[in-house]
Amino acid sequence: MKTQETVTKTFATMETLMEKFWDMWLVGMGSISWTQEQFDNMLKKYLEQSQVTREESSKIIDELMKQVKNNQAQMQKMIQEAVNTALENAEPAYNYFEEINKKVEELSKKVSSM
Repeated sequence: MKTQETVTKTFATMETLMEKFWDMWLVGMGSISWTQEQFDNMLKKYLEQSQVTREESSKIIDELMKQVKNNQAQMQKMIQEAVNTALENAEPAYNYFEEINKKVEELSKKVSSM
């Protein structure tokens, strides 16, 4: 009977070992599942933040482009006004030189006819 008791104890020990093995296996699988869930959550948050960043970047770029266009229009207007002012100021001087040229031509004709 001693052998029978030993075999029974051995099977009982093996059964206990198998139960503990399965318990450890379930804990390990639970840990893997939890880790996967945490990774998924982190990835989801990262993707959401990336999308928000992309959207904000697009808005900023749009605002910058509008500002550049406005600045360009203002610069063009300022240059146009400066050119118009310069031309307005230059016109009397041009007329003055034109009048002097006419007088020189008239005097030349008078001198030639003498």
